[in-house]
Amino acid sequence: METFVIKVLDREYSVRADSDSGHVLRIARIVDKKMRQIDRKFSHGSTARTAVLACMNLVDEYLKESKENTDWATRRIGTLIEKLDSVL
Repeated sequence: METFVIKVLDREYSVRADSDSGHVLRIARIVDKKMRQIDRKFSHGSTARTAVLACMNLVDEYLKESKENTDWATRRIGTLIEKLDSVL
């Protein structure tokens, strides 16, 4: 496990991860970007509140994308089953 220094909202954090530095830095950039979007939109001054709202937004985006991928896979599998049925 390695220790990395990341920067989010102009604050440095020391984090430990099993991932490579590129992966950790990519995650930090995504979190920083989302927190800056939330902070600009609501500008309430609370880093903790910004962090919670950013997490909620990121998880929402992840779940929507995951559902879209599942729906696509379900449709694709259905199409393949129909094709197999027509051949057999």
